[in-house]
Amino acid sequence: MPIYEYKCKACAARFEVLVMGGGADAVKCEQCGSPEVAKQFSVFGFSSGGHFTSSTGGGECGDCATHNCGSCNCH
Repeated sequence: MPIYEYKCKACAARFEVLVMGGGADAVKCEQCGSPEVAKQFSVFGFSSGGHFTSSTGGGECGDCATHNCGSCNCH
């Protein structure tokens, strides 16, 4: 069951929704109740061997050889 990120077109609120089955069409804004929401591109992360890895594979954490960056939480 995926968690999707949305942005409301009416009030600009951002929120996440756990979508079960085909329920993505019934999503409404948690703040104002508007059905006018847009699914946002989101990046997921996962832990592998105790180190954080981003799905983007780039940036400081993705390129960090020591997995001890001071600017992120990859360690």
